[in-house]
Amino acid sequence: MQVLLDENTLREGVDRLAQQIEERYRGKKLTLVGVLLGSVVFLADLMRRLTIPYGVAMISSRQMATEDNRPGHLVIHADSLMPEVKGRHVLIIDDIYDTGETLWELIPQFDEFNVSSVHSAVLLRKKGRQRVPVAPDFVGFEIPDVYVVGYGMDYRGYYRNLPYIASLSPEEMANFRENDR
Repeated sequence: MQVLLDENTLREGVDRLAQQIEERYRGKKLTLVGVLLGSVVFLADLMRRLTIPYGVAMISSRQMATEDNRPGHLVIHADSLMPEVKGRHVLIIDDIYDTGETLWELIPQFDEFNVSSVHSAVLLRKKGRQRVPVAPDFVGFEIPDVYVVGYGMDYRGYYRNLPYIASLSPEEMANFRENDR
């Protein structure tokens, strides 16, 4: 495991994002919408740094695997959002922008909630993985195309508790799978 972003670097990045978000949304009705489960730590830290008024809502999304274990259709559960977002500016908070498919499928779903605007903030953006023509409005850090864990992100349910972000090599993931049996 190699540390990519230590605790101090993460703190500085979240501070910078909070300042940018405050500049854009000062005087507006804002709702932060966290994408479960990976964004929880990032969202909590961001919430503590924002000084402007805002509401909070959570949604869950899950990538359905195909029979050959490849990523399939994205299922998003957003049923309870209506009272939290109607007529408000929505800022989707996600942990990582990888292929972009989560935002691509999520953003249009807010049309049915009559929101004022929809934008997004991600802690991490992987270089070279995007498959869709949508990009996050706020980005904490650019990272290489590696598998990352920590700060809320996991591998098979482990490592979410790390206070930093680290990369796992394919060998480490293979060893984990072998030891998991």
